[in-house]
Amino acid sequence: MVREITHTSDLTGSALRLFEAEMRRSVLERGRFVVALSGGSTPKSLYHALTERSELPWDKTLVFWGDERFVPHDDPDSNYLAAREVFLDALPIPAGNIHPWPAPDEGLGLEEAAERYADTLRAVLGDPPTFDLQLLGLGDDGHTASLFPGTSALHAQGLTVACRPERVPQPRLSLTASALSNSRTVVFLVSGESKRAALVATLQSAGDEDRYPARAVRALERLVWLTDLPLKV
Repeated sequence: MVREITHTSDLTGSALRLFEAEMRRSVLERGRFVVALSGGSTPKSLYHALTERSELPWDKTLVFWGDERFVPHDDPDSNYLAAREVFLDALPIPAGNIHPWPAPDEGLGLEEAAERYADTLRAVLGDPPTFDLQLLGLGDDGHTASLFPGTSALHAQGLTVACRPERVPQPRLSLTASALSNSRTVVFLVSGESKRAALVATLQSAGDEDRYPARAVRALERLVWLTDLPLKV
C-alpha cells in the first residue's frame, strides 16, 4: 500500500481528477467501476462537479455507501438522498447499479439492515467484496464512516456493523474497518480548520485507533489523503 498526503488549494478539482482517473482505469482493467460514497458536506462539491462529466462510463458504474444514518431514504439526513439529489439523478447510471443501505421503513431492525447490506455486497461484488474507490471523510473527533472513537464498531468483524454512538442523533450503519480497507484506492477528503487536530493525530506514525478510528483504515493499493490544510506530519 502506498500512502499519499496531498495539500491542495483546489480540493474539488484534485478529487475530481482522481475520481475520473480511477473510474477510467477500473473500467479499462475490469470492465466496471465500483465506488463507495461518503456522506457529509465535504464531498458535495465533488458530487456537483461530477454532474458536468456525463461522458464518463456511468453505465458501468456501481454505487454503494460506506455508511448511512438509519432513516428513510427520503429523510433529509439520508446520505443516499443527498447523493441522489446532488448528482446521481443527473447522470445516466442504471437504477439497478445503485445500492443504498436498507431503511427502517423496509421492515428491518438495525442489525437486520446491516446483515442485509452485507448480503447485497456479497451478491453483487463477490466474497469478499472489493471496491475500486472508497471515498471517506474525517470528523473533528477522528471518526470516519460511522466508526466513532471508543465504540465497539471499530473492532467489528465481517463486512457491516450496526452502530449506536452516544451523542449522535440517529443510529448508524457502517462498513467495518476491514471492509472499508478492501478497496484498491481509499481517498480521505478533509477540509476546514476544525479538522486539523484530528488529521494531524491520525497521520502520525503511531497512535491509538480507538481514539482516532480513521487510523484503522488501509487500502489494497493507494491510501490518499486530500486536504486543503497545510500540514507538517
